[in-house]
Amino acid sequence: MTVRRLRRTLGFACIAALFVTCAQSAWAQDRQLFMLVSNQSGQPITDISPGEIVLEQEGSECTVKDARLDSAPMKVALMVDNSDAAQQSLNSMRDGLSAFLDELPAEHEVGLFTIAGQVRRRVDFTTDREELKEEATGLFVDRNSAVVYMDGLLETWRRRFDDEDAWPVFVALVYDGAEGSRSTQEEEFNEFAREIVGRGATVHAILVSTRGGALQTTISTFLTQNTGGRYWALAAATALPETFTELAAAMREQHEAVKDRYRIVFECDPDNPAAGIAAGVQRPGVAVRLFPNRRTDQ
Repeated sequence: MTVRRLRRTLGFACIAALFVTCAQSAWAQDRQLFMLVSNQSGQPITDISPGEIVLEQEGSECTVKDARLDSAPMKVALMVDNSDAAQQSLNSMRDGLSAFLDELPAEHEVGLFTIAGQVRRRVDFTTDREELKEEATGLFVDRNSAVVYMDGLLETWRRRFDDEDAWPVFVALVYDGAEGSRSTQEEEFNEFAREIVGRGATVHAILVSTRGGALQTTISTFLTQNTGGRYWALAAATALPETFTELAAAMREQHEAVKDRYRIVFECDPDNPAAGIAAGVQRPGVAVRLFPNRRTDQ
């Protein structure tokens, strides 16, 4: 699910000085775009109303259902693989989780979940870092268990997130041991993937890889690429504290970078998801940039 083209075009000068065309994926279920509007000096404009936004697909106007600044805090599900594969790196895992919680700004809610054998909610979503750190640094390996990566992601998405969450995020720490998911079928997982893309969720993953070729690698790369997340494959778990610190810093910087963008939810009738979307703002002297997701390196 890559954006095949992202280009600027001139047009509809009576509506906006600049229009942008962004190819949409046919894979996404709900239509959304992220828009940055700036003045002639390049400064963000943060008082655009939904009624000022115009979207067109193949010459037909689309309906803007919602448009708001993307400045709400993240809601982060921290998914931890504490299966047998983590046995030799328990201290590094604990240190990494603690470093992540120290580095991530306190405004973002975090929930802690383990995914060995079954999904267990250790701490519900909260901004209380001390409660989270106490639980994270006390985690143990669940003996004779395999990670349930697919089941864990799907169950957490359906039970712990809702439509009101502005920016859902998964942060997954997994090892390349046995994958034991039994509840989630392939089509069900694909539907989950469509849902999180449509909702603007982000998946970040850290994989401790000692043998390679595990299903966890495929799942992690697939979801991070399609949601604009970050992915690390580590040869040694001793790098977990540094990597978690880097991830939390990157998440902080990403949140700061996109806070002036608008998240636009829309529908087109008739709809051709493979076609480009032209976007403009009914305000003179503005520049518009579109983004397919919250990645900042685009």
